[in-house]
Amino acid sequence: MNKKTDKRTYTKQAVKILLVIGVINGSLPYVLSFFGKEPVQEMGIAWVTEIVAVILGYLCKSYFETKAQRKQDLEDARFEAEQEENNEL
Repeated sequence: MNKKTDKRTYTKQAVKILLVIGVINGSLPYVLSFFGKEPVQEMGIAWVTEIVAVILGYLCKSYFETKAQRKQDLEDARFEAEQEENNEL
């Protein structure tokens, strides 16, 4: 197994757990109606909202971390180029 795919961060694990719980709880109203019970519509809506909120939060976090990392990489590359230029003189 590749080390990169094997290494999971805390947020990835938390998002996975929350999404699994959200999908299970989001499908509960359908399971209740299958068994002839009165489904609680608000419960399904709340869990679907949670799923969307978790995904959006994680996507925003990942976007801003990636953006900050790329900005840092560009600054490092500029600094190295300036150092090489100064060493040549």
